[in-house]
Amino acid sequence: MAYLRKRTTGKLDKYGNPTTSYQVVWREPVRDEFGAPTGKTRQTSETFDTERKAKARLRKVEDALDGAKGIDPSSVKAKANTPLGTYARQYLNSLVGQMEPTTIEGYEKLYRTHIAPVFGSKPVAAITAADVDSFRARLFAPHERRSFVTRGKADPSRPASPAPVVHRSPKTVKHIVGTLRRILDVAVRDGALTSNPVLPGPRRTTKRRTATGTQPFAHHPLTANQVAAVHEWIAREKGNAVYALAVLFAAHTGVRAAELQGLQVGDVSLSDIPGTVGSIRIVRTMKRARPEGSEATAPLEWVEGTPKSDASTDRVVPLAPWLTDELRDHLTKVHPFAGKLRDTNGKRHHIPHAPLFPGRRSRSAFDWAKPVVADNLYDNYLQPACAALGLGSVRFHDLRHTFATMNLSAGEHYMQVSKWLGHSSFVLTLSTYADYITEDELVAPKVGRGTAGASTKIVPLKRRSAG
Repeated sequence: MAYLRKRTTGKLDKYGNPTTSYQVVWREPVRDEFGAPTGKTRQTSETFDTERKAKARLRKVEDALDGAKGIDPSSVKAKANTPLGTYARQYLNSLVGQMEPTTIEGYEKLYRTHIAPVFGSKPVAAITAADVDSFRARLFAPHERRSFVTRGKADPSRPASPAPVVHRSPKTVKHIVGTLRRILDVAVRDGALTSNPVLPGPRRTTKRRTATGTQPFAHHPLTANQVAAVHEWIAREKGNAVYALAVLFAAHTGVRAAELQGLQVGDVSLSDIPGTVGSIRIVRTMKRARPEGSEATAPLEWVEGTPKSDASTDRVVPLAPWLTDELRDHLTKVHPFAGKLRDTNGKRHHIPHAPLFPGRRSRSAFDWAKPVVADNLYDNYLQPACAALGLGSVRFHDLRHTFATMNLSAGEHYMQVSKWLGHSSFVLTLSTYADYITEDELVAPKVGRGTAGASTKIVPLKRRSAG
């Protein structure tokens, strides 16, 4: 219960009259070091110089006390002492049926990698805004880049190269802290917290740095000649014409990494006539994830999904005649399940659902039953090629940017390129690649000045027929 107490201070105002103060008094719960109620109360008061201010504060205090009535302090304390990991599991379970399993797997991996080591066993009531700010600052600190290599023993004759020091982008940090915020939202809804300690951090540039002392990160699209040089280097220096073609293919189709992994033999349409246009149809993605409900140590399995947006699903991307010819050679002379090659018994095997580009069984053998792993393709082939050729820091996703910039610079309409990319809107294409859209700012406008004495009759504009 709160009440208002009027007191004479003993001080005099400018007219010589004694001044009066107004004190709001109430009893509030005592909290432990975790911030949870202990079941005890203590008297608290605030003093104001006017009755109006005191009554306004009194109403707020009474509203807060009324809202707290009926709550069992012991149950609130129990919830406040609940580790963050418990609410993290509740949050992840709530996503089932709303998101794809691979997306949930990504959130769980993010939690286990970044959040659990810091907050996983900590009571939610003990997590303060200062803790979150410190956590956010550590995420922005430089760290060694993780490496993903293919299976097999390392070559002892090659010295191990030091891992490059990189920075997380503001977008990545925002994603991690945002996941922590959503987990703590579950605790707030459960009554364990009165408010979420994750507050907005300082605004940072969206540009990201890849190494200490380097320039801000930006998209790094390649030219057609640079892509050709990368293809040649992989085929020559790595002795892997199949993965060289995979990199070339990705740069000239704009497919995402998961879409490349999801492409199958049956998704390709090619003519038997050399020099003709072919096409691919994007209908699925493939990602590696752990089975739902499995342990964190369970092996990764291939999980089929759908492309990123409705515009990405079931889209058709044309293949240039020269790329069609090279892909035809791949299917007729190399791929064992495209129905063109004969096995030792003279039989042909046509398996439409076979991956277009294979994974690795070992360092010297392909696994044609499993898709190529884009991470390995980048770490072991694309990145070394770009480093050897002096092309700078190129991500696998930059091959998608390469496709967009090459076509826009060649004069393709941005709406057509947007459809090929599977962007959710044309605005996204414009905002991302506006600098690459060809335009002649000095071309003369095609509309004349007009003549005042000419006929003023209204002439309907011609429209294109609907057909």
